[in-house]
Amino acid sequence: MRDEEIMTSIIDYGTPRRDRPSLATVSYADLKSGSVEIGGERIRTSSLSSYRRARAVAVELKDWIERGKMELALPTRRIDPAKRSRPMRETAITPRVRDIMNRQVISITEDEEIRVAAKRLLKDETNHLPILDGNGTLVGIITTYDVSKAVVTDGRLRQVKDIMTRNVIKTTPDEPVDVAAQKLKQNNISALPVVDTANRVVGILSAIDLGKLFGGRWQR
Repeated sequence: MRDEEIMTSIIDYGTPRRDRPSLATVSYADLKSGSVEIGGERIRTSSLSSYRRARAVAVELKDWIERGKMELALPTRRIDPAKRSRPMRETAITPRVRDIMNRQVISITEDEEIRVAAKRLLKDETNHLPILDGNGTLVGIITTYDVSKAVVTDGRLRQVKDIMTRNVIKTTPDEPVDVAAQKLKQNNISALPVVDTANRVVGILSAIDLGKLFGGRWQR
């Protein structure tokens, strides 16, 4: 890389604050030319160290590296190749989704009418209904917001499959809770169906469950 391609900023260290202003952006070639222009005025520049000496040091270091004699630091203890290293022991308990998820899942099938879903949401005091197909596998999810929007369509939408979200963001029982929490945040949702390897719903994880965990009510 040439000096003309290396850019840097000239900072005003006379300004008594941390976010000091940048007076100009120049290349190394400009700095080594002996002067730079700032605010329409030519300002002389010089190196704080010997450029000739720096090049001599760089050449010497290059020779050390090529001959394999360059060490970043002196070894504090030689590694014994005859010994086997063991993995580090996990000292902190990382909660998993299975530890805090709600196992009493209220669900509905995709062919049910929307009014049935609304009654189920009200009766069981939940905001989320996982949608299952005939084989009991997860195919979608609806919320109280989805149902409320369907009410104003004058009956044009009748079945659950007409309003459900098909691209379901979900989690698994063994997933770390912090990973599941990131899914909720990134997708701006408040609950995740928990599925097994066959995509069958085994629980649901809500923001309320996470609140209990982060509030200190979770114990192993």
